[in-house]
Order: sequence, then structure tokens, then C-alpha cells
Amino acid sequence: MEENIDQVEYYAGGRGQETPLAVHRQGKRILVIKVLSEKRVLDVSSGQTREWYKCLLENGEVIEVKRLLSARDQSGI
Repeated sequence: MEENIDQVEYYAGGRGQETPLAVHRQGKRILVIKVLSEKRVLDVSSGQTREWYKCLLENGEVIEVKRLLSARDQSGI
């Protein structure tokens, strides 16, 4: 799903990066029309937190975007 994505743009809100806004693939910017689902997952073995988003793109494609949260993002600062 996301193996062809070069970059993900996120909305920037009061807490920094938030939900996906657009993806870049092969030099083209494709807007995220709707976030279909989102979840935050804690990897108990590493202690790292990841966010997973299922997104509907403007071209009708549904993709998953996974993001590893930094220590700052996890602390809520």
C-alpha cells in the first residue's frame, strides 16, 4: 500500500503534525480526501508508539500510512 509513497504531508495543528493531508508519489501530490480510520499502537517490546491511518485519496485509492512517533510526540509536549 504505502511502498510507492515518497513523502506524506500532515496537517500542522497545535500539537505539531496531526492527520495526513497529502501524499507524494512519483513527483505528484495526491490529496487525502478522508481519514477512514486511525489508531495508535504501542509496541511493547520496543516501547515505541506508532500511528496508523487508513486514508481515501482523491484518486479513489485507499492507503495505509504508518508513522513512528518521536519521544516528544509521545510525551504530549
